[in-house]
Amino acid sequence: MANLLKFLIQFEFFFYGILAVVLFIYLRKLFATYRQWKLAYFGLEKELAQAEFNQNLTVVIISLLMAAGLFVLTVIVAPSVPGVQTLATPTVNTTSQPSVEMTAPSAATIPSATTTGFIATLEAAYGQGCVPDQINWTEPRSGSTISGTVILKGTVNVTSLGYYKYEFSPVGDETWTTVAAGNQPVQNDALGGSWDTSNMTPGDYLLRLVVTDSKNQEYPPCTIQIKITAPADR
Repeated sequence: MANLLKFLIQFEFFFYGILAVVLFIYLRKLFATYRQWKLAYFGLEKELAQAEFNQNLTVVIISLLMAAGLFVLTVIVAPSVPGVQTLATPTVNTTSQPSVEMTAPSAATIPSATTTGFIATLEAAYGQGCVPDQINWTEPRSGSTISGTVILKGTVNVTSLGYYKYEFSPVGDETWTTVAAGNQPVQNDALGGSWDTSNMTPGDYLLRLVVTDSKNQEYPPCTIQIKITAPADR
């Protein structure tokens, strides 16, 4: 299922193009045969025009159903299937030499030690990019150790929620793998689905919660670091 969805996502515009061409051709035929049927005087002529009209109408309906099915699979079903959407973080170009203009910061732009310490404390407790009571993790917390099958809990409570998903990536890796997704607000409760870590390589991982609004605009991801250990019975 996951491989099929990846294939459809990769070539979805190609399929849409083919369906659009088919619809254009058979809609023209449909209107032409309709005019023939209206202008026909003899019974046999009307029957032939009616049969051709029905054939063209069938092709149009099937093409529309295929386009609708492709849309449902790539836009609605795919985000909720684990492992379908693997996002690569863009590679930073380290060969360029940008010019940097050094300016002395004013006193107003220098963060105080108190402010810096408060932000660091929040990030340590909730994770980077997390907002308490809006987008944050409840279980596990940043720095936690997990093993086996776990139920991930958190909060997704934003205005005009579109959908959310949670993903993992080994620390130092640049790819993210989707575990599960949902489209209903959650308040300190299960985010949907379970995560089986039994067959994963033990080590440090990043876990992030990605929330998108109804206009397909992403909020800053809520990212925490966790450690995965092998189950005790292994």
